[in-house]
Amino acid sequence: MGRIYIRVFLIFWVATTILVIGSSVAIHLYNLGPDKHFSSQDSKDPGDRFLRELVSEAINYDYQQVELGLKAMPAWSTRYFFIINENGDDMLGRNVPPIRRLILEQLSAEKPYFKGGLKGKLIYARRFQLNDGHNLRVISFPPIDQTFNWRLFLYNFWSFLLPTILISGAGCLYLARYLTADIKTLTNATQRLAKGDWNVRISDHFGKHPGEIAELGAAFDNMAFQLRQSMLEQKRLIKDVSHELRSPLARLQVALAIAQQRANPEVQPELERIKSAADYLNDVISDILSLPINEEGEWELADVVELNSLINVVIESCKDEASEKNVSLKITSEVDETLVMTRGNTLFSVLDNIVHNALHHTNTNTAITVKLKLNSDNNPEISVSDQGPGVDEQHINDIFKPFFRTDEARDRSSGGYGLGLSIAHRTVLLHGGNIYAANNKNAQGLTVTFNIPAAPMDNDDLA
Repeated sequence: MGRIYIRVFLIFWVATTILVIGSSVAIHLYNLGPDKHFSSQDSKDPGDRFLRELVSEAINYDYQQVELGLKAMPAWSTRYFFIINENGDDMLGRNVPPIRRLILEQLSAEKPYFKGGLKGKLIYARRFQLNDGHNLRVISFPPIDQTFNWRLFLYNFWSFLLPTILISGAGCLYLARYLTADIKTLTNATQRLAKGDWNVRISDHFGKHPGEIAELGAAFDNMAFQLRQSMLEQKRLIKDVSHELRSPLARLQVALAIAQQRANPEVQPELERIKSAADYLNDVISDILSLPINEEGEWELADVVELNSLINVVIESCKDEASEKNVSLKITSEVDETLVMTRGNTLFSVLDNIVHNALHHTNTNTAITVKLKLNSDNNPEISVSDQGPGVDEQHINDIFKPFFRTDEARDRSSGGYGLGLSIAHRTVLLHGGNIYAANNKNAQGLTVTFNIPAAPMDNDDLA
């Protein structure tokens, strides 16, 4: 967004600056202006042009004003002309060379203009009258090239150019902000929508700009509404189907238990396989029903849990499964008592799902490490590291999506059915925390980390 803003600003500012400089240069180069009706007939000689512009400027002022104006001119420009008053003195108090004074003395009311050569240079002289009646005589002898006129133009133009560029820059800055404000609003809304904020709306903001912008805002809001409805309907459908499957599944499990009691030994293996499939299906349905339909406003965090105790309980419940793979479970805690707000045993489910996922994928005869510490925001953070194959970097964020399983975990015996980390992800978000995964840098395996805000402490707690 910042790059778009800067590009728009620079494009407008550079274009405006080029226009201002180009127009001024063209006016100077071709001697254009509202009072330059005869400019096409002007001589291109720099001395003649300088004399004409000097005289046309001076005749509009009185003697005192002309004197002040001459003193304000840069020293490098005044050495190319002399202006003599009625007393025969240079108005800047300089000594006039005799040969140039001789030319000035030849000017009269009948012959007010002189043009001639002197030592290979053209010299121009002119007698004129100021608006207060004073008669002055001027002689100019600038360099024969165009550098003098351009230097004088730049000297006079600079005081106009700098404020103009600054003012145009401020105007272009405002224009760039105005043009990119709606783009920034749409970009932020799109990013929020991509993160699952289905309630984002922008039509009220875009309504201030009627026309296509307002239509764009309305179209975006309609898209966000349709996506939200589609997502909620999909989740409700899955839950409704799961609810409908639970009753016949329960009856199936009861009938299966009775059949196992009455069956002869020959059919017991087949019944065990049926029971295993039924138990698996029951677990899938239970996890689906654990997924919240809405991401906001459904869970009130009214309970408090201590994280060190929670970790110990989860690790204790996983010891039997860990011993089957000869996996050791290690706990590392850098903090003492750490309280967090939760709802029921939902955080137990989060950590249990993460640890079981690590047990499914870690190699035999390895270790799983559960670490508790405080992050940079001073909130408790729990990480679970295994020593399995890890996850392809392109799928590192997909493992928190429902029913996603990597290619290495397609078989159900080791990979599960792709809901454990999804449930953990949504539960952590409902607690106001974050969860992410990363491959271990210096060893094989995956580390899943989640953090949640610490429980607020009142004055009694501090006492």
